Amino acid sequence: MFNIYSTPKQFWQQFIFIFVLTLLTQIANVAYQKFSAGEPFLPTILPSFIFLSVLTIPSILIGLKLGKPLGLGLVNQVENESNTLKDGLKFAILASIPLGLALLAVRWGLESFISENAPEYGFRGPIGGLLVSLGAGVGEEVWFRFGLTTLLLFSVYKFSSPAKPSNRTAMAIILFVGIGFGLAHLPQLASFDADTTFSVWGTIIGNLAVSALYGWCFWRYGLISAMVAHFTVDIVLHFITAFF
Repeated sequence: MFNIYSTPKQFWQQFIFIFVLTLLTQIANVAYQKFSAGEPFLPTILPSFIFLSVLTIPSILIGLKLGKPLGLGLVNQVENESNTLKDGLKFAILASIPLGLALLAVRWGLESFISENAPEYGFRGPIGGLLVSLGAGVGEEVWFRFGLTTLLLFSVYKFSSPAKPSNRTAMAIILFVGIGFGLAHLPQLASFDADTTFSVWGTIIGNLAVSALYGWCFWRYGLISAMVAHFTVDIVLHFITAFF
């Protein structure tokens, strides 16, 4: 199931798996937010489905089609190297927990510089923190890593060299995507009226740091590793902190 597809049946199995997983995790998060705010959820189902489909379907097609010649997939195929799902999960978890704790320490250490309007980590509560971690860990990795990162890596592969991009080239692309990843989080910051200069740069740099880890997990191990890394960091930031 998780190996790079070799038949049309396997292709569609993976497509459906990724699409349904993305849809369910995003809708669950939206539903909880609506119910928590006392707002109706049913009117948002169709617009959410359309928006998510437009964003997710191209990303999955890019990841499956363009990632295959690069050995990229749910679990990557690396020539002459042992690469298993277990390896990717182990690396993702062991790297993500310290990074998440480091981000917490930085946030708490710089509390006096951060806008008073910026929400605390864990403000969504345990359930909200768990659901937003799942939603971001799945959806953002499909869009930013499986879609955008794969597209850029394939462009280098297709137009610059017949060889697979080097680790240095891959990291340059990962960092470039990371900047975009950070910028994509600024509207959320602005929604809290917390977009001071310090908070904006902190958001960009912090998201660049985690995006570099997620991107490397994707490049080295595959999409599942990137999802687990993202989910683990967010669990530290948004779920565990809800108990303090």
